[in-house]
Amino acid sequence: MSESARPHVLVVDDDKDIRKIVKLTLTHLGGVHVIDVGSGPEALEWVKQRRFELIILDMCMPHMDGEMTLRELHKLPNTEKVPIVFLTAHAPSQLSESLEPWGVKLILEKPFEPISFNRHIKEILSKGQDGANNKASQ
Repeated sequence: MSESARPHVLVVDDDKDIRKIVKLTLTHLGGVHVIDVGSGPEALEWVKQRRFELIILDMCMPHMDGEMTLRELHKLPNTEKVPIVFLTAHAPSQLSESLEPWGVKLILEKPFEPISFNRHIKEILSKGQDGANNKASQ
């Protein structure tokens, strides 16, 4: 499958090792083209340059956390309907409900199991913008 035909996913996490694991998982198991960045501001710059079918955001990042990044993403054209997956070590039960109006489709907890993680991401990509909102723990 050519790069242009593969879904494009943006991964935003300040932990370089997590980005590497997510990228390897989605590239090798899911056939997804992944751009990975280490901060919210970097994510905003990429979204201005290219359209993504899904954005994976870490909740806890310095300076601009996942929720702040999400709110800024929604100010940009053509991003409010892009499905969002939060990746976090701390996922309170009501977090999903508070983020549902912002397009959050899933909250995955770290550490995650790569095969299950890939399955969740493929499911959201296959549903496109109409995917159901869920919280999944690994």
